[in-house]
Amino acid sequence: MNTIVKRLSSLTDGAALAPILILFGLNAVDELDRSGFNLLVPEIRDHFGLSNQGIFSIIAVVSALGLLLQPFIGYLGDRGSRVRIAVLGAATWAVFSVLTGLAPVIAVLIIARCGSAIGRLVNEPTHRSLIADYYEPKTRVKVFGVHGAANSVGQIFGPLIAGSLAALFGFRVPFFVFAVPTVVLIVVAVTKLREPVRGRHEREAMGATDEVANTEEAPPTLAESWRICNQVKTLRRIWLSLPFLAAALVGLGSLTSIYYRDVFGLNEFKRGLIAAVAEPAQLVGILIGIPLATRLARRGPGLVLKLLAVAGVLASVFFIGLAAAPNLPIAITMNILASAVIGILGPGIYATLAQAIPPRARGLGFSIGSLYIIPGVFILVVIGGFADSMGIRSALLVLVPVFLIGSFIIASAGSFVADDVEKVRASATAQAEVLAARRDGKVKLLLVKDLNVGYSGVQVLFNVNFEVDEGEIIALLGTNGAGKSTLLKAISGLNEATSGAIIFDGQDMTYAPPQEVAARGVIQVPGGKGVFPTLTVEENLKIAGWLYRREPAYVAQAIEQVLEYFPILRQRWTQPAGNMSGGEQQMLTLGQAFIAKPRLLMIDELSLGLAPIIVEQLLGIVRAIRDRGTTIILVEQSVNVALTVAETAFFMEKGEIRFQGPTRELLARPDVLRSVFLEGAGTMGNEPAKPARPRTKTAGANGKSVDDRAIVLETVGLTKRFGGITATSDVSFKLYDGEILGFIGPNGAGKTTLFDEISGFLPLDGGLIYLGGEDVTHLTPDGRARRGLGRSFQDARLFPALTVSETIALALERETVVRDPVAAALNLPAVADSERAVHERVDELIELMGLGAFAEKFVSELSTGSRRIVDLACILGHRPNVILFDEPSSGIAQKETEALGPLLLRIRDTMGASLLVIEHDMPLITSISDRMIALDLGVVVTDGPPHEVVNHPQVVSSYLGGSEDIIGRSGTQTQTRTRTPRTRRNAATLTKD
Repeated sequence: MNTIVKRLSSLTDGAALAPILILFGLNAVDELDRSGFNLLVPEIRDHFGLSNQGIFSIIAVVSALGLLLQPFIGYLGDRGSRVRIAVLGAATWAVFSVLTGLAPVIAVLIIARCGSAIGRLVNEPTHRSLIADYYEPKTRVKVFGVHGAANSVGQIFGPLIAGSLAALFGFRVPFFVFAVPTVVLIVVAVTKLREPVRGRHEREAMGATDEVANTEEAPPTLAESWRICNQVKTLRRIWLSLPFLAAALVGLGSLTSIYYRDVFGLNEFKRGLIAAVAEPAQLVGILIGIPLATRLARRGPGLVLKLLAVAGVLASVFFIGLAAAPNLPIAITMNILASAVIGILGPGIYATLAQAIPPRARGLGFSIGSLYIIPGVFILVVIGGFADSMGIRSALLVLVPVFLIGSFIIASAGSFVADDVEKVRASATAQAEVLAARRDGKVKLLLVKDLNVGYSGVQVLFNVNFEVDEGEIIALLGTNGAGKSTLLKAISGLNEATSGAIIFDGQDMTYAPPQEVAARGVIQVPGGKGVFPTLTVEENLKIAGWLYRREPAYVAQAIEQVLEYFPILRQRWTQPAGNMSGGEQQMLTLGQAFIAKPRLLMIDELSLGLAPIIVEQLLGIVRAIRDRGTTIILVEQSVNVALTVAETAFFMEKGEIRFQGPTRELLARPDVLRSVFLEGAGTMGNEPAKPARPRTKTAGANGKSVDDRAIVLETVGLTKRFGGITATSDVSFKLYDGEILGFIGPNGAGKTTLFDEISGFLPLDGGLIYLGGEDVTHLTPDGRARRGLGRSFQDARLFPALTVSETIALALERETVVRDPVAAALNLPAVADSERAVHERVDELIELMGLGAFAEKFVSELSTGSRRIVDLACILGHRPNVILFDEPSSGIAQKETEALGPLLLRIRDTMGASLLVIEHDMPLITSISDRMIALDLGVVVTDGPPHEVVNHPQVVSSYLGGSEDIIGRSGTQTQTRTRTPRTRRNAATLTKD
């Protein structure tokens, strides 16, 4: 006896034996019922007067209805007591097994079989999840092998008992007998089984302390569980294989029983004997598979799945031999060999999945594959039709290619297993560490650990570690395309992580869907476009309270508070949000976030495209929200702006955190704060510079000086109205050859509208436009472009479905020498030469603008700042004479902005072009402009040299505000810190630096 106990203990490496023995027994008695039914299919078919296709249709329907329930049972198992579910499931199938024996008609038979199927539904998710938490990873191959052997035991004794009893008393009696051992095991399970801690062994494997290891993770919601499982590549690949494998494995028992009955004329008892002889071969396969899978798993868990391809080929050969067997001994031999090969695979597969599926979603992970099995079971109906029309041998042969396809698909999952296992361990350990730390009073509101995120197979974030204490304002800075917005989207659930962990307030939300993340108090303000443009201000604010729709008093009070913060929104109450200026829309977006009552507020590009005074107002609201107890992460391109609110900064480059520390220390890090794209772009290739014509003035008839340069662009009385709102009113100006004319003004002043009028995107309500002395007022945008007018847009309107190289090549259309489609179709030498020249020019521009790493990426995959750089490259390729730049620094990093000024000057000088530039960055616009125009409410406020315009009283009061830091978004802050105290007048002085 002691020897038996020792041998059994060796299977569990000294761990408790009771759990695996009880689960073994429950699994075996469930298989008694199922294997007995498969054996008696011919008798049941004949008793109810069914055809082969008819009985297989019942099997398919019963299997499908049962499989639909399995994911919900798995989900309940992840949230509740798996032991209780296992016991209740066993009791249920015992009752319905009895009902199978009592079924008087087909309808009752179908109901009974649906109920008895609950055994498999319960065993799949709960038994395997329990085993994974009862036993360590190194032991799981053996215990899963033992648990799988229960199927073989049931398949040995089930047919033998069913065949014997059916031959003596009829096919109904075995189903009464099978319920008896089930009841006995239910009693034992209730008294002996206890619920284990989920994921403890994974945390121990990562070196966690006992306290951390025994800290169970919070259960996920159904949507979160699905996302957790769906990101496991091993599991996804196995799901894809199930429709093919299910048809072979689910129907094999019934098919072989019909085969022996129809081909060799065997009765119930003889078929039961054959099954009892064949199934021990599966036990032999399991005994071989346990050590084999164990050795392979130690070398690499993926090798276990790759073994399946070899086993699948062998099993298919034996299926063919079974179908073509000329006599009974050969048929039995082929059956035995097929069973043995299939038995080899089970232990390793389930042990591998137990390591690759995160512990908190194992129940759903093991069970959700049932949905993929459903298409496979309906293949049985087709197989039944083959059996009726072409014979049972043909039906068996049809299974062979189906089984092979499934085998090779599941084998291909082997390359993903190692990464999935590592992800599970890291995630489980990270959450447990946070929970244990919070119990000790160490508060981290947000912890991002080893986070990896990618799009369409391209990795964007690389092992990002990021943490935030409660009540902080954190500045998240970085180069363009560094992954800042991607990180925020991953935290808010908009982008799914490929690995790593995101823990908020001690709860794992790595794979929580966005609506659940928002409900936990994590709110993101997207950069630039955060409102519903077709809805009014009122409707936008009311929608923002959807999380608190059952608290109307709170929503009304919060909306009133937002209107106190932003009085302009009260004036725009009934207007569509899309008709408001960028600053007003950003105010509305912040108001929406405020109403959502965030614990963590993430703001992406707060100052994007906004006037200094608006940024100053918004930062004041950000501080007020922080003072209310909200933690804030602020993504900002300008280090200078970030310095005004955040003491701590994280700096990202190429998807990694390059700096973490006090924000001020960034200013002393030239290795971090540098231009990635525009560094060296000021050289503009090897083209010789064309110095701009010097400005000379002569005295006119009235004694005033007159500029003698040619006028390249002139507007006369431009006026545009939108409904009752006048966007521009009687705007007139002249742009001279080689001149850079800057435009400034508050958001909503009419600057972009003016550019749309000049470039032809808006029809005029009054006025004229002359380009190079020609009246172009009525020309279309492309007609003006052909006459040398170039235009950039504030939001970089590029083609999202094209790559960067293709987009730049499209901008070079004017340089295409051969345009004949027939010549292109024939690929004539002239076409090849023309295309080669375009490709060479594209390569030059990509190298010039530092876009080499993005050349083959789609524009839709780029960040806002990266798209802006592509937009600049397109303008350079277009070679216009007059260029309209609408906020060229919008969305690009501070160091890129500082490099942008020399680049714009070089564009002017090299291309001999004249520039119109709208810009909110005062150091940039004042450093490059020969002359500036300030607009407000669609009217020209002042026109003159930069230093005069920025010191104009109305410009200072309505546009600049009083914050030096915000006005000087780019530029060296060390110079500005020693200046006199901030006043509106000396703020203008700052802009000349």
